Amino acid sequence: MDHEKRTAKVVEYLDRKNIPALLIKNPSNIFYLTGLLDIEGLLIVDRSQRRLFVPELYLQECVDTPSCKRGVDIQTYTPDVFRKFLGRYKEIAFIDTELTYSGFASLGKRHNLVPVPDLVKDMRMIKDRDEMKLIRKSMEINSKVFRQVKKIVRCGKTETETAGEILCMIRKYGGRKEAFEPIVASGTNSAYPHNKSRGTAIEKGMPVVVDAGVDFSGYKSDMTRTFFPGGTDKRFSEMYRILKEVHEKTMNFIKPGKSGKEIHGYAAELLKKKELDKYFIHGLGHGVGIDVHEKPVLNSKSADIIRKGCVFTVEPGIYIPNLGGIRIEDMVVLD
Repeated sequence: MDHEKRTAKVVEYLDRKNIPALLIKNPSNIFYLTGLLDIEGLLIVDRSQRRLFVPELYLQECVDTPSCKRGVDIQTYTPDVFRKFLGRYKEIAFIDTELTYSGFASLGKRHNLVPVPDLVKDMRMIKDRDEMKLIRKSMEINSKVFRQVKKIVRCGKTETETAGEILCMIRKYGGRKEAFEPIVASGTNSAYPHNKSRGTAIEKGMPVVVDAGVDFSGYKSDMTRTFFPGGTDKRFSEMYRILKEVHEKTMNFIKPGKSGKEIHGYAAELLKKKELDKYFIHGLGHGVGIDVHEKPVLNSKSADIIRKGCVFTVEPGIYIPNLGGIRIEDMVVLD
């Protein structure tokens, strides 16, 4: 990973805005600029350096990380030392979604803080070759997990039991951890897109929506499949057939240059023709990378433009209250 090149883009932004430095708090953004994974700290980027303040329990790990031996100054965080360091700048930018009100208040009294949009998150929308490799490896592991999931979704087994087996398989097949808590939604619970897995037993003929993702070396994957253990009736079979067709047509519709709104609208229109659009209650997809939800966004309001280097999901769904739901989700990698 070329963390120095990424940092240079941040410095270019500071130059354009005539701002001396940028404060970064989000661990995902810190990872993107330093290679330090899951570290809580405060990163300052200016025209000459990257300085990271971390609690002492992270200090040695940060110092020993190879990517930090090239241009990242690591220091132990204490409030007084950090505030004194900030005093060297006439003003300092902060990402407006990262700093809490109390955090702003503790610094704003002494320092001229300037809110800016999350420029690092915008940069992260376009993946480089190294990121693509890690994402593809994460997807490969996730596919292997789902090949086994098809075998373990059985009538009588509970949602939580199934989710627990998925967690074990993610690590067994090489994932660092799960990208998010696996969703296992059976029966009428499948009408909840983000069902919290519980002790509900899987029933014959009812849908079981399984949504799971893998974290591999800090990069994520996300996949959803709907299973019908023991077979199902014509109603669910027809719903699944329609959704699969919508999914396939939408995947073929995607091209660089289209907006997230345009792609979402295409899928929604296909469902409308089948009078099922009112049961499609979420956006069509989302970017995947360091976070499992990032740019680009595919929904009815998205102005994000799909370009080469984008990685995102396509996940149309149908959710009928008191009956059940179906979702199919795959990732698109535009390299």
